[in-house]
Amino acid sequence: MLSRHLRAEEPSIFPSSPWDDVPDAELSTPPLREGLGRAHLPVSTRVPLAQAYFDQGLRLLHLGWGAEARRAFAEAARRDPRLAMAYWGLAMTRGAGARYAGERAEAIHRALALSEDVTDAEQRYIVAATFLADKGPANGRHGFVREMESLVDLYPEDAEARLLLAGFLTDGYEPDGRPGAGQPYAQALLRELLRTHPNHEGVHHAWLQVTADGPRPEAALESARRLRLLAPRASTALLGSGRLLLRVGHTREAREVLEAAVAADDAWLAQESLPESAAPVAGHALRLLTVACADAGRYGEAQSWARRLRSRVESVTPPSGQALVFAAGALASLHLRFGFWRAAAEIRVELPPEASPAERGLLAGLETYARGLRALESGKLVEAERACEELDALHPPLAEERKGDSRMLCPRDVARVVELAACELRGALESRQGDDAHAEATLIRAMRLERRLRAAGPAAFSRPARETLARSRLRSGRADRALELAEALVKERPGCGHAWLLVAEAQVARGSLSEAAPAFASVLECWREADPHLPEGRRARDFLASRGGLGVKAVARSNVIPLRAMENASY
Repeated sequence: MLSRHLRAEEPSIFPSSPWDDVPDAELSTPPLREGLGRAHLPVSTRVPLAQAYFDQGLRLLHLGWGAEARRAFAEAARRDPRLAMAYWGLAMTRGAGARYAGERAEAIHRALALSEDVTDAEQRYIVAATFLADKGPANGRHGFVREMESLVDLYPEDAEARLLLAGFLTDGYEPDGRPGAGQPYAQALLRELLRTHPNHEGVHHAWLQVTADGPRPEAALESARRLRLLAPRASTALLGSGRLLLRVGHTREAREVLEAAVAADDAWLAQESLPESAAPVAGHALRLLTVACADAGRYGEAQSWARRLRSRVESVTPPSGQALVFAAGALASLHLRFGFWRAAAEIRVELPPEASPAERGLLAGLETYARGLRALESGKLVEAERACEELDALHPPLAEERKGDSRMLCPRDVARVVELAACELRGALESRQGDDAHAEATLIRAMRLERRLRAAGPAAFSRPARETLARSRLRSGRADRALELAEALVKERPGCGHAWLLVAEAQVARGSLSEAAPAFASVLECWREADPHLPEGRRARDFLASRGGLGVKAVARSNVIPLRAMENASY
């Protein structure tokens, strides 16, 4: 989607694509592909293949696959060297930042030079793009939006213009939950497009992006399912669908879609004879598969996905420090999720000599945090204190480093993640020491740090701060306050058995056994296919057996956010 492509990108497992430094004219010819959708924008060409490749580039641009869109636009330009809109596409796919400013400017100026004999609508597309190509997304924002608004006003039937405008305006949400400045405007445009163009793959992909992190992600559930049918070979679209399904609690379905995303990437790699490091989303999808399996209590399967990720990373020569750290983080976070502290602390990674300060800092933070948590849970509080001090010393130097570029890890983002881990571990330690007042203050600060993490930064490897605070409150006898946090976690992750278990434990601590029963039943509903040996599942089964065999059907009668409620969401 345009906003993510032109602004801060999420750091990927492998920070470069195979054609980043290949000039537009030297890009290899891609095949015309099925399964990417049907978006179409008539452009001024008499060459059918040029139109076909332009449409393929447009579809890929809508679906967030910028590198492959660039190849399609380059081929459209080869088929018809006078196709101005092909150069518009090349400028739009070069992303943000100074690294490719020259290439963006060259492409858009070529489009301008060829625009004299094209339609008025095409001229307006090109003029709008000049603001982004010449000034960048931040400084060119106003000019781009005004030109696109003029285009939409003159040509209201042009769905592509409205979609590109909405995609650019998407601003996400502030840490306090308020929508960004352009978010309501983007949502209004997309709601109308959903009504008028219900089978447009780009519209559904954009709708997923604007709702996934908001207060009502269930509003995009239908889009997540439809997108899988509209663009089954676009791994970027499948990733967005799987992420949304996981967010709203449809964990099994999310796993299926994420597996399809990995398979789509692997099929594309085989067709193009490219190494695994070139896969656009497989690394992210494998990490989400690990999370999805953890939510469903499938620890063994989650390990297999995490190890598959590590295997992909280690197969690449030379190894990428960023990839090694991300793979280690996925496996360590999984072990920590299930309380296997020793396994998390014993993961070993050897970074290449040229590893960046951000990569070294993230790995050191992960190792120190896992070691500290292992010490804490073993009752070695002095050792846990030392780990807190080491984490405290790690993040200030990283915060002073220069900002990262493109898909490389940003040291300042790493500093935020390490600071969060230090704060969460410190709060857990203070709670274990019986210092409830300081633990409360420290963990509330950790919650605020967690909310302020940039979406484009690395994933946090520490436990959710709200979960740690809830357990601290349970330990200090404040079960009602713990329940508030637990229910908030369930609302955000309705398919996570761990969150439901926390609700159940809080209800037991309150003495509300009748309320705990449906929460334990929800644990078993989430964990229908869980590994049978896990103690969390045994705890839920034992409690329900002691209550007369109340089973998972109690979920339907529960007043604690039933999973099936998500099915009835609409736009």
